[in-house]
Amino acid sequence: MTDGESPEGERLQKVLAARGWGSRRVCEEMIEAGRVRVNGEVAQLGRRVDVEVDVVEVDGAPVGVRPDFVYYLLNKPAGVVSTAKDTHDRETVVDLVPAEPRVYPVGRLDAETEGLLLLTNDGDLTHRLTHPKFGVEKEYIAHVDSGGRPVSNSALAALRRGVD
Repeated sequence: MTDGESPEGERLQKVLAARGWGSRRVCEEMIEAGRVRVNGEVAQLGRRVDVEVDVVEVDGAPVGVRPDFVYYLLNKPAGVVSTAKDTHDRETVVDLVPAEPRVYPVGRLDAETEGLLLLTNDGDLTHRLTHPKFGVEKEYIAHVDSGGRPVSNSALAALRRGVD
């Protein structure tokens, strides 16, 4: 056992398999290949984790291992608003996923914009992704319908520089 590892908890491969990363055997192979880290350390087969405390990563990406957390990647359609509740009774992104457990959108897309949006009940992840102090970059690709009118050179130049 390494420092910080508890003899309590669930086997790492069981936790990963239960969260959809593959069969237990596939998860064991990922651990043996050194692709899984727990609290920043490369995990060894047989490692136990406390899903309430330990931070698990696969290939450098954080893995939600707490059973009470859910993560949805939603391809938001046009006409749906990026909010949990709308005062104008329009359809929201939350209406498109199961009602329980309650989740919230991470970030926003305009109502007529289509694109990938994360919804979760993981407040810490939401904070880390949205608070400016963490500097998480977001990149958008926009296709604009100019209604058949030519787009001015100055408008194109402004778009090339970037839009806040």
